[in-house]
Formats: sequence, C-alpha cells, structure tokens
Amino acid sequence: MNNEQKTTKNIKSPSQNREMLKKFFAHCFDKNGNFDFEKFKKELLESEINFFRESYGMDWLGKSYARLLATDEATTLLKEDEEWNKKEENKWSQNLLIKGDNLEVLKHLSNAYYEKIKIIYIDPPYNTGTDGFIYEDNRNFTIEELSNLAGIDEEMAKRILDFVNSKSNSHSAWLTFMYPRLYIARHLLRDDGVIFISIDDNEVAQLRILMDEIFGEENFVGLFTRKTKTMAGDKGTGLYMQHDYVLTYAKDINKALLLGEYKNFGNYSNPDNDPKGEWISADPTAKSGGQSLHFPIKNSYTGKVYYPPTGRYWAFSEDTFKKYVKIGKIVFKKVHRDNERGFIFKRYKSELGSVRNTVGSLVFDENIYMNKSGTQALRDLFNKDVFENPKPISLIKKLIFFATRENDIILDFFAGSGTTGDAVMQLNAEDGGNRKYILVQLPETIDEKKNKTAYNFVKNELGAENPTIFEICKERLIRAGKKTKEEIINKKNKEKKEEIKKLKGLINVDDNK
Repeated sequence: MNNEQKTTKNIKSPSQNREMLKKFFAHCFDKNGNFDFEKFKKELLESEINFFRESYGMDWLGKSYARLLATDEATTLLKEDEEWNKKEENKWSQNLLIKGDNLEVLKHLSNAYYEKIKIIYIDPPYNTGTDGFIYEDNRNFTIEELSNLAGIDEEMAKRILDFVNSKSNSHSAWLTFMYPRLYIARHLLRDDGVIFISIDDNEVAQLRILMDEIFGEENFVGLFTRKTKTMAGDKGTGLYMQHDYVLTYAKDINKALLLGEYKNFGNYSNPDNDPKGEWISADPTAKSGGQSLHFPIKNSYTGKVYYPPTGRYWAFSEDTFKKYVKIGKIVFKKVHRDNERGFIFKRYKSELGSVRNTVGSLVFDENIYMNKSGTQALRDLFNKDVFENPKPISLIKKLIFFATRENDIILDFFAGSGTTGDAVMQLNAEDGGNRKYILVQLPETIDEKKNKTAYNFVKNELGAENPTIFEICKERLIRAGKKTKEEIINKKNKEKKEEIKKLKGLINVDDNK
C-alpha cells in the first residue's frame, strides 16, 4: 500500500497549556517531549480521517478504521445478573466480572471508571497462528456509511471493509483489533497508573510501536522477560525459545513507580546505642569523583593512614568527612586487623528512601513463573485441565504487588481463566489489602474437538448448554474465593492458638512462682 507520509511538525505549546496537553494527549508527544501537531489534529478532526496521511509511527491497512472503532459509541447495554448478585455471599462484593466483547465493555467502563484504574494487566492473543486469533468485526458499516464517516471514497471504503471482514490473522488484523482497546484503556488509567501486557516475539515489535503511539514514547517503563519453559528441542534453527515478555507503560512516567521486594534489614543493628538508630557498615568509596575526593584519612587511635582503592574515590568531601566524624557517622576502630579499613562508615536504616528495592527486568526468570506453574495451579483447583496455558498466579500477583497499594483497582479485559482475579484475592489475603478487580471475558465457545475435557466439564458439571470460556473464568473465581477464605480462616485460627499457647505458658510460669 503506497501511503503518502506527511512530514511531522514538532511544535512547542505555551508553557501554561503544556501540562494540560500532556495530561490528555500524552500520546501526541514524542520521547523528547516534542508535540506532534499532525497526530493532535487527527484527534480533533475525527470526521476528516484520511487513510493515506499518517504521522510518524506504524502504518497498516485498517489503522484509520481502528481509530473509528475507538471513538464509535457503544452499541450494547450492560445488564446486571440480579439473581447472582442477590445471593447472600455476593451482596457485598466489590469486584466485577463482565461477560461480553471487551471493546464494548471498555466503552461502558470509560464513564464510571475514567482515570480510576491503578493497573491494567492483559494477556491478549499472541497471534502465533496456532492460538486461534482471527479478527472478526461485528460493526456492520455499509460502504456509504464508512465513506462518510472516514471521509474517503467508496472504493477505498470497500477495500477497508473487505479487509476487516476477511477473518484475517495478519499483523494488520491484530493491530486493528488491539488499537481501539488500548486507546480506551489508557483513558481508564489513573495518572500514576501502569499497564502490563504479556506478549511474545510474534507481535512484540508491533506492539511496542503501537504503545509508543497511544501512550507516548516517553511513558515506556520497560520490558520484563519471563521464563516460560525449560530446554527442549529446537525448530531446526539451533535456537529454542523459552521466554516471552511483559511490556510495561505508564500513563505518566513522572508519576508511576514500581516497588520491588521489601529490603532485608536483618543485618541492621545498634551495638553502640547510636541515637540515630540501627545501622550497617557501608562502603565509604564511590566509582566516580575528582581529586578533591582522594585525600588521606588518619586513624586517630592507631595513626594509620588510608586512601581509597585505586580507581575509586571517597564518597564524601574532606569537610563532610570531618562532620561525619563529629556526629558519629564515621567511627575509628581502636583495634583492627592489618587488612581491614581502620574506620566504620555507617548507613542508617532511617536514611533509606524506601523500605522496598527496585525491580529488575529479569525478575521473572525463575521456574515458578513458567507456564507449567499456571497449569498446575488451575489443575489443583479443578482436578482436571480445563484451560490451555493459563498465566501463572505468581506472575500476575507479583506485578500487582509491584504497582498497587491496598485499595487500588485492577483491570483485566482479556480475563481468560480468571488468573488475575485469583491473584488479587491471594495478594489481599497475604497483606490484608482491599484491592478490587474488574475482569472482562468474551463468551468464547469451547471447541469440543480441541478440548473435550473443558467442554464436558462446563456442559456436564456447570450445566452450560453452550460451553464457553466465560463459565470457566466464573467458576475459577468462585472456587478461588472459597479457597482463599478458608486459608484466611485457618491462618487466623492458627495464630489464635499460638497466642493461647503463649498465654498458657505465661500462666504456668506464674503458677510455678
């Protein structure tokens, strides 16, 4: 397709309006903070979409059609399952499970949950050619309607409609499918929100550019690598792929923050009763510096002189060193071995900016994050294999831990077997949080020939006349909820027994006296 590409005009908005533009049109700024006026114009002139004029970014047949879908009004209504919600055990639930086309559902959510979601996790189709992804559109635009809406001639409108109705699994079809969903998803995120997307090599390159366009290049957070399987035979190239990715973007990179595991304070102590509290002996040197940071330090007890090692510098100036000695942050040793530094440089626990570590991009390289972990967890819950390749709870629970606090809302609009909801409940049970989830799942028909076990389970045990993945998702949330509740009760009972045991021990001691 020969597209005419117009040169992007980078303009600077007035300072008083710049932050407002960034808030609502972050995707119209490039990674250097320049405002892309052509992209901004397309946002404002929906009725003047031109299929042959695209600004910098990825271009594909169907892109302008995808933009239409992103801004087109919802054509459905959300209906409450009143019977289910009136049950005693469901009355006070603050979580949502919604059955339907996630594009339609996102449009409904964009009203009630605009800028209220803290994190979005999705596991969309990878478009591998074997995962069943086929783009099917249920918008029945006529050639004349599309021609008028898009401002194109009828010949081009016909070409577009032929493409979107062709049930394709091409890159263009996948991008046309993903664009409107991600576009709306961005508006649901809070300013400090983040989105995590599981993906593999089939579409990671396309997805990265698509996310740059929708979220803005500057809001790219990182790309996690997840180990999916152990080694096995390759496909004739000599390379065996055993990983996929979690692509991560922020709504606003300046407001989003991932926090890792809690730091280990086991080595901190206060043997000298320092009024500043617990401390550890830290390295007093730095990798960089100048001559002013390369001076002698003399032990006032032994008279021995110390310099920083070759290629390193003291982490403080000479004046700061004197101040540290005076306040007790640097303490000279009266006795020490010949190969030891003759002073202690204290790092106080109270000086730490956070009680949690940073997050590494290879954090998911352990076996607990592999596919078999997700399969086993679901097998344990159902006593059979009812869903192929569910994501491991450990992965999603860790992502939620990294990015949320106790009362945040988590959205997953490709819910699948419901792993995200399960992960939210488990994390809440572990840390006492009150996070809420919103899950969306299409009632996708289960193919009896491809997964007879799942088909029979949903039909015979759950009583669904036309078995779909939605029933599996719903049943998992029910079972996982009961299991988590039982675990919480058992944990509390155990803690209560331990407290009683301690009290009895104290009473016995007093009686002996």
